[in-house]
Amino acid sequence: MILLPSSAESPPSSPRPPQSYPSAVHEEHAQLLSPHAARSSPMQNDVLPLPKGALSVPPPTPTFVDRPPDSVPDSPPSTPSQRLLDPDSSHVQFATYQDFTDKNPSAQVSPRVDGDKDPGWVPWPLRPYFWIPFVIILVAGAVGLEVALHFSNKNQGWPTKRDIGSETGVLHYVYTLPPVAVAAIVSALWTWTDFEIKKMQPYVDLVHGDSPPHRSLLLDYTRINNFIVWTKAASNRHWLVALASLMVLISLLFQPLSAALLSVKDTWLPLPDVTRENLGAIGLNQSAQFQDLTAFVTAAGFASASVLYSLPDPPFIHGQYTIAPFELPRDLASNGTVIANTTAVKSDSGCRPVQVSMIQSPDGSGSWHNSVNSNDCNISWVVEKTTENLFGVDVPQCTSGPISQFSPVIFWFFTYGTTPPKASATFCFPTISLFDVNVSVELANGNLSQVTELRPFSSSSNFSSFSANVTGSPLFGRAYNGIQFNFTSSPDMFALERQNATRLQLPAAVFQAAVQSPQGLIGSFDAGKFVDLSAKVYTTYLTLIASSVYFLSDKEPLTMQLKTFQNRVWLSPIAVHILTADMLLLAICACLIHIYHRAERRRLRLRHEPGTIASAVSIGAQTSMGQLLAGRQGREEIREVLSNRKFRIDPRTMKIVMEGEEGYEFATSPMGRGRSVFAALQAQGARGRHFLASSSSRRPFVPNSPRSKDDV
Repeated sequence: MILLPSSAESPPSSPRPPQSYPSAVHEEHAQLLSPHAARSSPMQNDVLPLPKGALSVPPPTPTFVDRPPDSVPDSPPSTPSQRLLDPDSSHVQFATYQDFTDKNPSAQVSPRVDGDKDPGWVPWPLRPYFWIPFVIILVAGAVGLEVALHFSNKNQGWPTKRDIGSETGVLHYVYTLPPVAVAAIVSALWTWTDFEIKKMQPYVDLVHGDSPPHRSLLLDYTRINNFIVWTKAASNRHWLVALASLMVLISLLFQPLSAALLSVKDTWLPLPDVTRENLGAIGLNQSAQFQDLTAFVTAAGFASASVLYSLPDPPFIHGQYTIAPFELPRDLASNGTVIANTTAVKSDSGCRPVQVSMIQSPDGSGSWHNSVNSNDCNISWVVEKTTENLFGVDVPQCTSGPISQFSPVIFWFFTYGTTPPKASATFCFPTISLFDVNVSVELANGNLSQVTELRPFSSSSNFSSFSANVTGSPLFGRAYNGIQFNFTSSPDMFALERQNATRLQLPAAVFQAAVQSPQGLIGSFDAGKFVDLSAKVYTTYLTLIASSVYFLSDKEPLTMQLKTFQNRVWLSPIAVHILTADMLLLAICACLIHIYHRAERRRLRLRHEPGTIASAVSIGAQTSMGQLLAGRQGREEIREVLSNRKFRIDPRTMKIVMEGEEGYEFATSPMGRGRSVFAALQAQGARGRHFLASSSSRRPFVPNSPRSKDDV
């Protein structure tokens, strides 16, 4: 339907004042008008398109105006003009539209600000596909460190070569440098992030609006030392910059902690079980050394020396226990402990004190008659006053006791050093017991460090094939006293002298130990120290003779375990816990910083990377600020000319505008800046949806010339 003018001739319309739009709007306006329309329509200045992003309003009913030649009269108002029906192709109809451009400044903002999906230039460290994996790696690394520490403690470290712990060895750097390198990379990545946040902060402050110079144009956090920059940022209320700078300081701890993360320690660990030969089995050994008493006099000499000079136990002897000797796996290690199950003879001296009956001889010679009676065993002896101190060891007479070589013995001591004289006697009842034991033997010297009784020895025990003559005839489990011997044949004089030497060395060692004791000789009589000293010397003597009398040479396989010190790589618990806490702290703070910074810069749409001279000229040239700074290069001049002024960034052109300059009111307002990050992000999404809805509205139709008959 075509609407006719209300009068026969429409008065010529007065020319509309020209509309001024930004350069981007002129370019879009030029694209909306086709070249043909530009040539054929004399009213091209009257029909203007809406700015991009402005709210589209349905146009009112248009009024078409016909412009025929002056020679053709107009039709009456009630009838159509013949010229409207004229098929002349040169006839053109035009419609006049009102200017619906929204005068609201927010409608004139470039749609790129709110609706454009292009966020503009964003530094790499601030992009989601950069910082999200970075945070995930930090959390995964912290969890991985704690898990690795658990397995380090559980497995007692990890095996390594011997020289890896050397400070000069190459392998020392093989295991120390990788953690430090990883820590340096993580620290460098966050330092890069912190640098970009500092570099963008002036632009973020400008896009928020009403920014003073010291917070925007004159601000450069990248030139301030990292140890103090956070204080400057906090004074400017740039909390994200302050927090990011503090996290840089936290990340500096990563490298020293990583260097202390691994350590090589000598760890006490067992090696796989090995098999060696057992060299002895329980059995009565009456060899030639037994017959000539060489083994006994040698044992007496060592027992005497051990108590006088505090000698350690000999190999395969520990306290009361004498174990069967076996081969030590010294081919596997030079130092360590061998653990094995074997057999042992336990020697007990059975020493206890007895009361000495002392009677002085009536003949006036000064001699004393001494006697002892205990357990149906008694003994008497006389001491002459030929010397001040006397001692000895004898075998008592027992009414129902064993033969002399298995009978008890008595250690006696006498001194004329006091008035009246003093005497001490110790009865010892030696016995042996056989056990299956678990032993720990030092690999370096063969000394026993621990003996644990498992069960009594029996015929079903290991290495029991020769034990019948110990548990049965002729010993029946009895112990030789090592003082009295029943020779099967007439002994030679050397054997008798060895017997006498044995009987002399043992009490002499006890007496000398009493003299060297803190109580001294007389104090030992008063304190009863001779009982303990006699038991110590006699027990050592019995265990020594047990190794040569109660074991026979025998070779049988013996399975044993070797524990030795091994070089193992451990994780340091303190370094792991501190590094884990730092990594989790950095991950949490980095996540918050990136989320809040994204909301802070949501209105900033940089088209290029700032920081270069070209970028500064692009943003600040041809502006009032640029003219204000023209010719001023001194620091104080720049500060003085910019003081007491406020600045913004025009989100349409990303140009810096100054308060009072045209377009300043269209720039971003600082209103709503205190909203939460979640509210800001929701508002950003709502503005995007509004833009999509407005951009889909239909634009006013701009008619062209009617089609000719040929076109139909």
